[in-house]
Amino acid sequence: MSITKSLIKDHKMIPHPEGGHYVEVFKNKDVSHIYFLLDEHEHSHWHRITKNETLHFYLGSPLIIFTSKDGKDFQSIEIGSKNKFILCVEKNTWFAMKPKGSFSLIGCTVAPAFEFSDLELAPKDWKPTKFNIIL
Repeated sequence: MSITKSLIKDHKMIPHPEGGHYVEVFKNKDVSHIYFLLDEHEHSHWHRITKNETLHFYLGSPLIIFTSKDGKDFQSIEIGSKNKFILCVEKNTWFAMKPKGSFSLIGCTVAPAFEFSDLELAPKDWKPTKFNIIL
């Protein structure tokens, strides 16, 4: 069995509406935390939430995160390499993710706690139009 199939099975992960698989591991009114897994050929759909979210890299290949505050310009940031293992995504920022290799397992912490009513998925083929390089 592949490591991703084992992780999904062992942690009882289910498909996430934005893509990939997840399991909620902690939640109270103040904070929520999930494990989130993207396999080699998966990516998360462009989305945004109404609360700040912190992404924590755990296992696998580095994860590329694309972000856009205005829905026009976007940039990419990588976690899981070069001593960068955490990224905070500000509320209402559009973002999408994809593994750089075989899979990426991350944690996602949202405060106050995430509710699916906080989630907005972009239209199916939508993406920001202009890539900005951040040095």
